[in-house]
Amino acid sequence: MSSYLTFAAVAAVGLLVPGPDTLVVLRTSVAAGARAGTWAAAGSACGNLVWGTASAVGVTGLLAASGTAFTALRLGGAAYLLALGLQALLAARRGDSLAPDTEDAPVGSGRAFRRGLLSDLLNVKVGLFWVALLPQFVGTQTGALMPMAMTLTFAAMVFAWLSGYARLAARLSAALRSRRGSRLLNGAVGAVLVGLGVSAL
Repeated sequence: MSSYLTFAAVAAVGLLVPGPDTLVVLRTSVAAGARAGTWAAAGSACGNLVWGTASAVGVTGLLAASGTAFTALRLGGAAYLLALGLQALLAARRGDSLAPDTEDAPVGSGRAFRRGLLSDLLNVKVGLFWVALLPQFVGTQTGALMPMAMTLTFAAMVFAWLSGYARLAARLSAALRSRRGSRLLNGAVGAVLVGLGVSAL
């Protein structure tokens, strides 16, 4: 039990560091409301669930040991981050408003969920986080269920934390949807995402 509680404490600290999933949830919430942002948060949580489960069974360890597989995933994740970042930067340059869903570009629950899911599955740093973290708290005495309990716990923490971001962003959406606010948010999010994408290359 002590290993589980220590893991939960360390994971909670890790949540304080914003990543691509935080930015995706933030922008989705401002554009389409708290409900869409919550679905994006659910996607991110599921992405962590996949990575954590894979780590528990050793798949991510094999991935880290395979140079080709690691490189392919890293480049795929970098390309996805760059695409999201450039999209946001172009929106900032055009002065696009972060208005709620429109008929031209709706952000429904499915699309929002996929955004969050892909932001995690294509982020190799999330996989490395699990490879580095989980083994520190799992030993021969912990049993087979403990790694899965840790994975489920962290996925639930991710969902709760990012859902809070979604609700906060939705409350501030009126100010952020103004032309100036939209430019600032799109520009800031786009710059950070592009920076993360470039650093992952």
